[in-house]
Amino acid sequence: MLMKFKLLIFLPCVMFGTILSISSASWFAAWVGLEINLMSIAPILINKMTYQSVEATIKYFLTQAIASTVFIFSAMTLSFSQFLALNDFMLNTFMMLAILTKAGVAPLHFWFPQVMECSEWFQCFIILTWQKIAPFIILSFMKLGLIWWFIVSSALLGALGAINQSNFKLILTYSSIIHSSWMLTLILISETMWWVYFLSYSFLTTSIIYLNFLFKLNKLSDLFNLNMSSNLKIILLINFLSIAGLPPFLGFMIKFLSIAMILNSFSIPIFIPLILMASSFISFYFYLRMIYSSLFISSSKNFIMASMNLFNSSTMQFTMFTMISILGNSFIPLLVLLI
Repeated sequence: MLMKFKLLIFLPCVMFGTILSISSASWFAAWVGLEINLMSIAPILINKMTYQSVEATIKYFLTQAIASTVFIFSAMTLSFSQFLALNDFMLNTFMMLAILTKAGVAPLHFWFPQVMECSEWFQCFIILTWQKIAPFIILSFMKLGLIWWFIVSSALLGALGAINQSNFKLILTYSSIIHSSWMLTLILISETMWWVYFLSYSFLTTSIIYLNFLFKLNKLSDLFNLNMSSNLKIILLINFLSIAGLPPFLGFMIKFLSIAMILNSFSIPIFIPLILMASSFISFYFYLRMIYSSLFISSSKNFIMASMNLFNSSTMQFTMFTMISILGNSFIPLLVLLI
């Protein structure tokens, strides 16, 4: 009951802060939006007064607050740089570093796995999806001189960091870092294409989070004990294959269109799409582990899904996510025509 009340009060404020940031015409207004967003999401992160919940909130709040301080200080100094004879490149770099920290981009992702591991699934959903909008849109208005280094770092560190992970929240965290490298590249080319990629990424992430919440999955070992019908196993397989980027699913289509646009852009170095594709192949490996665990490892235990059938209301919602993952390929080319 308390959580529903907090969502009713603070969730609209979180959304308002993001909308204010991405629609503002000045750095100060963007900073105000970021602060409204930060102050509103803190109560949502504290779902229960447990040690883990409080720890996640404190780590998230302190990191975001320090990044906001660096951002507004650099922005204010930049406005007076012509009078103070300061280096504009250095100030722009500090602003960029602050926003990249907020977005959880490698190698500035030190807070990201720790916060995600201590948060519950709904809080993870907000951090992985909605909280990425404002930082990336703000980045599109900046001079991004060193951005290639962060794209490469996110692609490689995200892929390598997820290989030996057994915690689903950490796997999604490093997967998000990989997707951030794609989104950083696309924001340099087309904001419209960035939105197409972001919405597709958000949908696929939501389907996996909903899967984990529905089946009460937290670690890969939970899949070993998962007993479900063959129909549900197929649905599970399709969702994993889609977010892994395997054709002909939605995850593959959006990456294919992104690579085509990147290769057609003369402003993107040729090694960037190669690294992005390499990171996608590595990410396919750890999603393949999930598929193997859920489909081919049998257990003698009857766990939470033994009595579940395909027509339960919660399972029907999950089935709907799966169908959109397949049929979504039909709509992506129509969206790209708008670019």
